[in-house]
Amino acid sequence: MPILPTDSRSQWDDELLDDPRVTHLWDEAGTAGRWFADPDNLGLRYPGPVVWDAFLLFDRQARWDRTPSNLASSGWTVIGRTDELKAALEPLLLAADSAAPTGATPGPATPPGGAVAVVAADLANPRGLAFGPDGTLAVALAGQPGPNAGVAAVENGCPTVVAGGLPAYRIVFGGVTGVADVAYQDGRLYALLSGGDIDRGGMPNGLYRIEDDGGVTLVADVSAFIRDHPVAERPRDYDTDGQPYAMLPMGDAFWVTEGNSNQVLRLGLDGTVTRVADLSRGHPIPTGIAPAPNGGAYVAFFTHGPYEEGAAEVVAVGPDGSVEEVWTGLTLVTGLAVGPDGALYALEMATGIDPDDPASIAPGSGRVVRRTGPDTAEDVVTGLALPAAMEVGPDGALYVAGPTFGADEGQGTILRVDLATEQPIAVPTDFSPPSCP
Repeated sequence: MPILPTDSRSQWDDELLDDPRVTHLWDEAGTAGRWFADPDNLGLRYPGPVVWDAFLLFDRQARWDRTPSNLASSGWTVIGRTDELKAALEPLLLAADSAAPTGATPGPATPPGGAVAVVAADLANPRGLAFGPDGTLAVALAGQPGPNAGVAAVENGCPTVVAGGLPAYRIVFGGVTGVADVAYQDGRLYALLSGGDIDRGGMPNGLYRIEDDGGVTLVADVSAFIRDHPVAERPRDYDTDGQPYAMLPMGDAFWVTEGNSNQVLRLGLDGTVTRVADLSRGHPIPTGIAPAPNGGAYVAFFTHGPYEEGAAEVVAVGPDGSVEEVWTGLTLVTGLAVGPDGALYALEMATGIDPDDPASIAPGSGRVVRRTGPDTAEDVVTGLALPAAMEVGPDGALYVAGPTFGADEGQGTILRVDLATEQPIAVPTDFSPPSCP
């Protein structure tokens, strides 16, 4: 785009980058630069009305439709500062390289042959998971009731605690809530705490930064926000601290689903907490979250009891808080992901349930389904044991954590699912999980 007074289209070299993957465009009005400069779009804090001489790096899960998603790093200026660009780019290249076997110890154990494999074991009630810039797999652990929740890194298939001693307590189904999710932002690891209790003087729920020494620092206080900013329809089982469930990096913030007051929150790295959407009508219990092509997010509903087959759904929440139904006919959804093929995947904790028989919510009936239409889906994985969360890895495979309850003694696992398999995958019962000390 023309920035300097002497810039003109006649001086523009449209073969500067001779690569078939590169598209050159002349932006006379600076439309793209102005869009990137608007902090409401990608969350940049560029010191001017038009972004130029800047770099924007997007991760492997980025999708380009009307707007780009999954901004991994950015900076300015580039001229005279190429060392900074190199420093931002190298971790992304390392993460991409981690998709190939290298013999390095970080991350999950090299999966054995087969469409589905156990890549992590010995996990106490695992929840959300995330891959770091160097390929390390981090997982949230609800743990056992008491100061037993934490965050672990997976090394050779086994957990190494990187932050522990966080609060947890028991909730519905006898499950445990403690650390609900983890995510990376600008190379730093963050945890979403859901086991806090400010009414009894405990830690608040919210976004915490994991420090190098294993400590945690509160970044954004969800408990205080819920107490001070009630939703339109307060639930009968109202919890002052709420129930944060999952988070999605969005610019310089995270979007978080909160399943007690039923809302989507924006937790800024600057400590601000704002409500993106009030979803409290009907108590749908938002859980999973994944990037949507409009710059917003897909949000899944678990639904309230009595739990009925096909009553769950997925909505698209826009940056302006608008809500649109995009996928119905689902059951007890606990996770969402956008695959390498651009398709939307849902993780169902259990299926084939009878609302009059709580025992019908049983292990072995969970599944991953792929969206084929606004009210249709096809099986990808069946036979899962009460899965709690899933993530697309840097190798394009799905990683599924579970169970949602019943793993107080470390029975939890993470499965790797090969999405390249054309037929539905039935989870075998004769796994050989990693042997952990």
